[in-house]
Amino acid sequence: MNSNFFIWIDSLKQKRFFRFVYYFTLYSMAVTFLISGLRKFPGVKFTILGLNNPVGLFFAGMYQTGFYWNFIGYFQIAAGIMAFFKRTRPLAILFMMIVSVNIFLISIGLQMYGTPVITAAMLAANIYLLLWNYKHYLPVIEYPKD
Repeated sequence: MNSNFFIWIDSLKQKRFFRFVYYFTLYSMAVTFLISGLRKFPGVKFTILGLNNPVGLFFAGMYQTGFYWNFIGYFQIAAGIMAFFKRTRPLAILFMMIVSVNIFLISIGLQMYGTPVITAAMLAANIYLLLWNYKHYLPVIEYPKD
């Protein structure tokens, strides 16, 4: 990417409004991930939709996987907790992006009415968080100098 783009991102970090949006987005997503992860604990159903509904059938099937369903929940809880700590925040944002992309694809695949709009907004928020923390990811994506 163009270095001017990164300079522009850094200039936004100096503005109070964009810092507020960053922290509001970060903590909102962290709390959302914590709550959603808790809904995947053993014995807790994610939805009350019946098996005659494709969405209800999908989530019933996911719930029936047991360990995998719980793993998704634990993964979301870990990402939510990690987002509150500066040291683990960049990794938490990557974790949240992985989950957000999957939620977006599920909402499109199951043709959930209105949900793709919400999940697209969640993806946009996640992209904002990724861009805000771009310096943490540069060593991974830059071409090695040696």
